[in-house]
Amino acid sequence: MNNEIIQELKKVPLFSSLSKQELELLSEKLDMVQFKKDDVIIREGDLGDCFYIIKSGTVRVETQIEEMQHPVVLARLESGDYFGEMALITGEPRSATVIAETDVDLWRLLKSDFDTLIMNNPQITLSLTHMLSHRLMKTNKTLEQTELQFLKKIQPTGRLEDFGLIRILNFAEQNALTGKIILQKAKDEAVFEFEKGQLQKLSYKDMEEDEALDELLQWREGRFQIKPAFWDIISEDLNDMPVRTKEAEQSVRAFEKYLREKLREFVRFAGSRSTQVALNKSMHKLRTLFDHGELFKIQLLPKLKIDFSGVEQFGEKEILILSVFLNYMVRYLQQEVIGMEFWEVHSTDEEVNAELDKHDFFTLFEQAGELV
Repeated sequence: MNNEIIQELKKVPLFSSLSKQELELLSEKLDMVQFKKDDVIIREGDLGDCFYIIKSGTVRVETQIEEMQHPVVLARLESGDYFGEMALITGEPRSATVIAETDVDLWRLLKSDFDTLIMNNPQITLSLTHMLSHRLMKTNKTLEQTELQFLKKIQPTGRLEDFGLIRILNFAEQNALTGKIILQKAKDEAVFEFEKGQLQKLSYKDMEEDEALDELLQWREGRFQIKPAFWDIISEDLNDMPVRTKEAEQSVRAFEKYLREKLREFVRFAGSRSTQVALNKSMHKLRTLFDHGELFKIQLLPKLKIDFSGVEQFGEKEILILSVFLNYMVRYLQQEVIGMEFWEVHSTDEEVNAELDKHDFFTLFEQAGELV
């Protein structure tokens, strides 16, 4: 292999820390392969047996999401970029499809040679860990934005003829909606009430639910509104705002900021749907563990809202409830989502960490696993 290939390998962050001798050894293990425009290089779901570095040309990385008619484009890669390493490291099937957007020349590294390479070069393993974390966050951010774009197409309001009632009701079920879907046509109004994606009640005129649904399915026009409900841990009157001391107000604001940050991170890692399901399950878990407690409310869709207006101060009870809630969400998402091991319990804001530390929140969070 010549110096040109070695110089190209140096541009790959994964190999940037290798010595010239190590790069020469690596270059000897590469073989050149070529693909024509529109060729499928890697197919989502296939077992991974090699890793590619792009010598020339452009490829498109895409994945299929159930709700989307067309694949979602995650990235476009060109000369000096690489792909295929995720399946080689994790042992999982390919997580995306890669298609040649132009004629491409690729250097290919087989899995057997790749495994030998990282086993003999610890610095590559370290570099790869950082790269995987960055790429995973970037990919999940793309998925989150795509998901949100889809949600915006169907809520909170719209024309019934654009989607059809069946799809709107499926949306409620698939996104574990707790709240209402309101249909209106002329002076007629129907209200579907959902809890965790399950239809609880249908109100339309004075009809029985089956009769009402049959008639509503015939509607070809009208408007709909999706109204997610706040999650209540304990129901009580919020008309009277609690009077807080300056210290208590500081604590409440710190916990609110922290929870907002962590819920947004969950959406970035797992997407809004999985986060909503985790939220539903966590709230249900709280109700089985605690008979009563101070009220706080959380709404994830259509916009994240956190309401601590019923909390006078964060005492031991409130902190325990919040730590159990967050711990259960994390444990659920770790079982469902690849990459949650990169999630960090501490805030990116040191002042928030200091305030939560004063209340031993992080200690309680770790101990909360014994309850859930």
